[in-house]
Amino acid sequence: MSTPTHDRNLKGSLITLLALVLLGGVAWLVTQRDSESAAQSEVGGPVQEQFAPEDREAVTPFRARLLSGAAFDSADLAGRVAVFNVWGSWCGPCRKEAPALARVARETADQATFVGINVRDNDAAARAFERGFEVPYDSVVSDDSDQALPAFGGALATAAVPSTVVVDREGRIAARVVGIVTYRTLKALVDEVVAEP
Repeated sequence: MSTPTHDRNLKGSLITLLALVLLGGVAWLVTQRDSESAAQSEVGGPVQEQFAPEDREAVTPFRARLLSGAAFDSADLAGRVAVFNVWGSWCGPCRKEAPALARVARETADQATFVGINVRDNDAAARAFERGFEVPYDSVVSDDSDQALPAFGGALATAAVPSTVVVDREGRIAARVVGIVTYRTLKALVDEVVAEP
């Protein structure tokens, strides 16, 4: 037989339990919203920077293996405009920008060299991605990305995927886009660096 005190204690316990469940639900929703906002700010609003020739930092020469099996030496790009794109087959925003990158690479093939830098991926998935999006250029294998990324100083990082840099003929970083790059933006950046004397 329950007593008034027992009923009050039981009611108080149920209210406390309900309050804890509600607080846990609110905390979960806030955490989800914050993580989604962080993900969107990382790639949703791209950051674009262009550097005047006197402010450009040189890319440190590096070597790496490519998905095709070929060896890559960045020194071979001397005197050519180059575009480097950090990507992964697991990256949704990379899928969104892949057609734009492929299109600009095809349209500027005689003026600029494109090179991908695949990160946190496996080679089979990366090759399937390149085939699926008809990417006309090769990429550094994920295992060698740790050697490639430091060559760009702070301009490229594995945490900012996708990221793209345009390198001038002297091997200096002329522009970068952190986040999804559009066809119009990338074409304009490449054309501008190609047109430099």
